[in-house]
Amino acid sequence: MAAKGAYGSHLKMESELERCRAEGHWDRMPELVRQMQALVVLGGGGGRRGSPSAGFTSLDTDDLGKLLLAEALLEQCLKGNHATIKDSIPLLEKNEPKMNEARNHLSSILNHGKLPPQYLCEAMLILGKLHYVEGSYRDAISMYARAGIDDMSMENKPLYQMRLLAEAFVIKARLQLLGGTQARWSEVLQGRPLPGTPAQLHCFPPPPDREGGGSDHLF
Repeated sequence: MAAKGAYGSHLKMESELERCRAEGHWDRMPELVRQMQALVVLGGGGGRRGSPSAGFTSLDTDDLGKLLLAEALLEQCLKGNHATIKDSIPLLEKNEPKMNEARNHLSSILNHGKLPPQYLCEAMLILGKLHYVEGSYRDAISMYARAGIDDMSMENKPLYQMRLLAEAFVIKARLQLLGGTQARWSEVLQGRPLPGTPAQLHCFPPPPDREGGGSDHLF
């Protein structure tokens, strides 16, 4: 009975984490991470067979917590700098402690390499987005290439993963078609064609509609 109770609690936590990531409830993430880590300790690291979170060690759970916190920190940073982004100004890490903390979490995750491939890929997508908003376009394209987004599909993915992929596809396409590292920040954000690049990018569609989870102000 105790095992069944722990199993049910674990499923409920996974569902709540997915929902909050999809709907953009970033302020709830620190408490959910604490609850998740407490559940794993109490349940001996259990998870459903076949789940990406099955069999987490305490170190793996620490890294998953860092992933969730990094995403929340970056999204909160973007929300708090809406006017700056609208003015096409890159965010500077030295002025944005949340962005700096998010980068540290993501770098730690990728250096450890302890998480399942799904979550390592999510870390790369989030870090690619961070590079984009700070104006490091070469690093953004490199991170998306490392994640292998050209071979990814949004079919049968949870809503939050569809958001991450949709943002990555749009950012990568804009950077490539606007000249990559030569594109100025305002031209990337506004989709303004550069000489010799396809004029169609001016009408490049934004990511699909979703319930508040993403950074629509980037596009």
